[in-house]
Amino acid sequence: MGKRDFYVDKSSAPAAAPQPSAPAAAHKRTVRAAIVGGTGYGGMELLRLLLEHPQVKVTAITSRTETGAVGDVHPHLRGLTKLAFSSERAADLARENDVLFFATPHGVSAKETPAVLDASETVKVVDLSGDFRLADPALYEEHYGKPHAHPERLGEAVYGAPECGRRAEIAGARLVANPGCHAYASLLAIWPLSQAGLVDGLVSIASVTGSSGSGASPGKGTHHPERFASFKAYKPLHHQHVPELEAALADGVRLAFVPHSGPFSRGIHATVFVPLATGSEGAAVAAFRTAYGAEPFVRLVPETPELRAVVGSNFADIAVLAEDGLAVVMVAIDNLVKGMAGTAVQNMNLLCGLDESTGLRRPGLGL
Repeated sequence: MGKRDFYVDKSSAPAAAPQPSAPAAAHKRTVRAAIVGGTGYGGMELLRLLLEHPQVKVTAITSRTETGAVGDVHPHLRGLTKLAFSSERAADLARENDVLFFATPHGVSAKETPAVLDASETVKVVDLSGDFRLADPALYEEHYGKPHAHPERLGEAVYGAPECGRRAEIAGARLVANPGCHAYASLLAIWPLSQAGLVDGLVSIASVTGSSGSGASPGKGTHHPERFASFKAYKPLHHQHVPELEAALADGVRLAFVPHSGPFSRGIHATVFVPLATGSEGAAVAAFRTAYGAEPFVRLVPETPELRAVVGSNFADIAVLAEDGLAVVMVAIDNLVKGMAGTAVQNMNLLCGLDESTGLRRPGLGL
């Protein structure tokens, strides 16, 4: 066995690249935001986070199936909002809001986002679906099973990964493609090593997600009673997040990705195996301090990260073990917050010139 190098260094970490500074006037502004598609888990989490955001007013939340009070569908939000579901067109909402969030099934945003951007010169869009994550329309059709409704608009989207070198692009964008949950957990594990030029071969990823990752509509194999007390892999080597990850890394890193269904509701735990050149183990651990030492939502932990520490929060807990030419990186996130709605709010903050962490500094549930 070679020398073990585990992340236990408590010394001051080098500062990460600074985020774009917020304009002085932005600190008191109120952002008007609407959620398109509010009955699923993504819309539900977005509303929960935005209701506590000190600089956001949620003006509307739409649904194609519901018309009553939001609290009737999301009972944990009773007494916290007087919003009711509406059927307003997204393009009409664009004229009245600063930001629109699409928390809709794949395919909806692809059809409606161009009209939204054309309806207002100032509105920003954060898309939680996969509709604008892939710039290649052929890859989109291959992995999402249908042609993209507006392939000519794919190049307008910026991939919304703030911790992975995208802050300046996000801040200047009008359309942000929020990362997929599996993809972001894995990207956070690989990014520092890729940027440091330390990846030396095929990267293998085993990622486990809770049942909420399959969405609110139950299906065969995704409904929680089918997953409880069971465990299985799905879409091995052919998941739609593979080309998304490859595009985000953009340096020829080869990936073998196998996602798994876990017998729990929320969270993702990813274990990523990264081959290193012999003798670079210390540099691999140091790369994480360099990349994430000043990040507000990445915590480098000296033990295996646990879901209970991050569920309900926007934090990503990461542990790194490097020995014998191999880095093993473990990441824990909440798939509905850091893997979805929390990062969407983080992206909105950047789009609107607010401090990036506004409305998101809350701990995990702990149990």
